[in-house]
Amino acid sequence: MRKYVTLTALLVAVAWTAVPLSPSYAGFERCEGWYCKHHHHKMHKPQKPATQSQSHNSAGQVAVGCGIASAASLMIGTAIKAGDKDKKHRRQLTINEAAWYASACPVFLPWALLVQATCPDNKATYTVATLAYQYLDKHPASDQSAFTRAYGEACRTGKLSPATQAELGALVGFAAAKPVLRVRG
Repeated sequence: MRKYVTLTALLVAVAWTAVPLSPSYAGFERCEGWYCKHHHHKMHKPQKPATQSQSHNSAGQVAVGCGIASAASLMIGTAIKAGDKDKKHRRQLTINEAAWYASACPVFLPWALLVQATCPDNKATYTVATLAYQYLDKHPASDQSAFTRAYGEACRTGKLSPATQAELGALVGFAAAKPVLRVRG
């Protein structure tokens, strides 16, 4: 079911970027004045003054739509991962997942490919994401720098050192008798 929700959200995000944000008046001409009142069947387009110019640049609208699509996709992905029925499996997005969700806007696709190449998901990154979620669940709006460091270690080595596991376990509030966490997938 989650796959369908994610796929639908991504399709909506892509469609949102393709739809113009302002109405298009192509094919419609304005008719004003005495001539239009007496000749309804003929449309007359008034001449523009030579100094007035109209821009057809829609880059700003595309940028806004792209940003909205990317942010919406990230919010949906976060809600899916944090809303798992089993509390043990609730977690934050890994950076790799976040990059792919953000790439609903094609501008972020090169970044997603770079993240995929430099830090693919592994058991250690999933463990850090799960522990970070548990920490923020108990301590909202807290400093997450320890999890950022642990995530860097998990990307570089593919595993967490016992010292890092003990530090994260202490932050999350695991009992002192179990300072080392097992890396699981």
